Amino acid sequence: MSASNTGARHDPSASLGSAPPWEVLEDLHLHTNASDGVLTPTEMVEFVSGTSLHFFAITDHDTTSGLDEAEVASEKYSGITFIPGIELSSGVGNNDLHLVCHFVDRENRALQTELAALREDRESKAEEIVERLDKIGLLLDWDEVVANADGAIGRPHIARAMVARGYVETVSDAFSRYLTPGKPGYVSRRKLEGTLALELVHGAGGVATVAHPRTVSNIEEVLATLVPRGLAGIEVYAEKYGSDMIDRYSAYARHHGLVKSGGSDYHANGTANEIVPGMNGPPPGTVRALYERAINMHGVDGVGYRLDESQL
Repeated sequence: MSASNTGARHDPSASLGSAPPWEVLEDLHLHTNASDGVLTPTEMVEFVSGTSLHFFAITDHDTTSGLDEAEVASEKYSGITFIPGIELSSGVGNNDLHLVCHFVDRENRALQTELAALREDRESKAEEIVERLDKIGLLLDWDEVVANADGAIGRPHIARAMVARGYVETVSDAFSRYLTPGKPGYVSRRKLEGTLALELVHGAGGVATVAHPRTVSNIEEVLATLVPRGLAGIEVYAEKYGSDMIDRYSAYARHHGLVKSGGSDYHANGTANEIVPGMNGPPPGTVRALYERAINMHGVDGVGYRLDESQL
């Protein structure tokens, strides 16, 4: 199956195709301004505390820098449980791939070494994008881009600077016209090879899930490569997926024995029809299922971040 924009979270014309029949208690995919979200980790926790959620995971792109703040902030609220995570940029063959990872040990040296390299490459490629946009008459000051970022710099920060300059109306417009493959401002970034990414996550005591699988060009190839190496799940209840996509990725999950995970992929962009925490997410028990995978893989003492199992 080729990658598709159908069901994309950032598409303001798309609605939540299929509201889940359960009360959403778990959201395993949230972004703060440690990467390309808008809210600080503390603000995200405060927001989550006012929703239906019982479990939430901060999964910023290629950085764990917001996790300490989020964990401390969550201690003020007895009704929610924090889960440390990360969204890793990776690839399998010609497939671009994001892996949402949970229960990671954020102090793991090997993981942090690779994350530092990814962030350095992300920033250098962002500077190249700005240069390319300048050449087609869309002048941006690098300081404007940096001002939009409190963590890892990437394309969303460039898109917000373009909106501020009036070059485009929305962040989505910036991506569709200038910042995606084949468009004049696109520059490909360094990505971890998928099996290496899994090794890093497992070495840090965590488990990994395929994020927003609609973006993967050949999901069959990805699953055939990564499932034998310990891939734990696939996002089924993700973005603005309708029943057709939910059925499709549920079938992949059943066939490969994967946990059916998901979340809002919330960035707090404030765009039209944005999915917010509590609106979409996997069924209750998904955190338990992923945590059991982590225990089975690493042993109780080897999990990178221990949960109180009595709360699961």
